[in-house]
Amino acid sequence: MPPRPFQPLLDLISKPIRDSGRVNRDVLASWMADTGGPLLELGPGGAPMLARLPDVPNERKHVIEFAGAIEHSRSLGYQCTTQDIGKDAWDFDDDTFDLVVSNHVLEHIPRTDHVLRESFRVRKPGGRVLGSVPNPGALVYIGMLLMTFNPPMSMVSDEYYGLGNPLSRRRFQRSVEFGTEGHGHLRLFTIRGMQDLLRVHGFDVRRCHGGTWGVPLVGRLLAEVLPWYGLFTIVEAEKPRSA
Repeated sequence: MPPRPFQPLLDLISKPIRDSGRVNRDVLASWMADTGGPLLELGPGGAPMLARLPDVPNERKHVIEFAGAIEHSRSLGYQCTTQDIGKDAWDFDDDTFDLVVSNHVLEHIPRTDHVLRESFRVRKPGGRVLGSVPNPGALVYIGMLLMTFNPPMSMVSDEYYGLGNPLSRRRFQRSVEFGTEGHGHLRLFTIRGMQDLLRVHGFDVRRCHGGTWGVPLVGRLLAEVLPWYGLFTIVEAEKPRSA
């Protein structure tokens, strides 16, 4: 790996972006707080958002996940179903769940329309969907593009991290060193794009949040007031009660 004499300065500049994942999860958790259940989470891997609801009994927490990533949710005592989220008809009856939540899942799925149709089908009338994905319209990412940097949510390689991004501490390192095959993002969603996607599949959009702008101190506040420029596309929508 080439030497990086300015790494401490680069780390200081990029720290708010590295901390953004925690802020994203905090926003999602705050929106989940008034939910009783039954609940469904899509593809949580090793970090289920359902764990942020300790007062909800595990028998009311359901997870649908690929076979290789389901063991952690099973170890927590959740009700687990192994399926291809973007291809299979989900093994749940119509109008089953009060909430369906996904955190950084939809950008990995080839058939997003299938996911939205199934989400609509299994959710009770009046039930909610919460989702978060990376936002390519983030002001920080626009600035990076203007500086010819490759934004971190749009990787150019499945084998190496951080290519084209001088702010990345993993730049030029092989992804196998971290036990992963890379981000594998297939598509990205601005807030307007996600809103339109939800609406064409029958949902009423209730609110949006950008997570954080990726700047110190006021990043989360700015992303709440002007979510279109946040690092994340976080959207809450509702299945109409007349559906």
